[in-house]
Amino acid sequence: MVEPAKIPAGAELDALIAEKVTGITRDRPTPPYSTDIAAAWTVVETMIRKDGVYFGCPHFKHKHQNLASLGYPEGTECWYCVLNTKLLNKVVLCADTAPLAICRAALLWAVKHNPDV
Repeated sequence: MVEPAKIPAGAELDALIAEKVTGITRDRPTPPYSTDIAAAWTVVETMIRKDGVYFGCPHFKHKHQNLASLGYPEGTECWYCVLNTKLLNKVVLCADTAPLAICRAALLWAVKHNPDV
């Protein structure tokens, strides 16, 4: 099983997003979802259309802001997304870049909707 909060940006994540979130088959080229903000934004649009997801994304958290209540150490700087769905209640995922934060949140959404991901 994939752990969305730890998967790095790159081809493996892009392929998972294509298959599990956007429905693109592996015989077609995979957009660089995890490294390109325009491609990542299509993932947000797909999730909103499929599930009516509340997707607060992406926000930058400065080291002086505190996400300790969400499990992130004090002083963490990151881009983060907030997911709120029928199965996920205000879940926050952080990453070094906005596209990666979007993809990690999308993959978590996919895992919650299909545990076999």
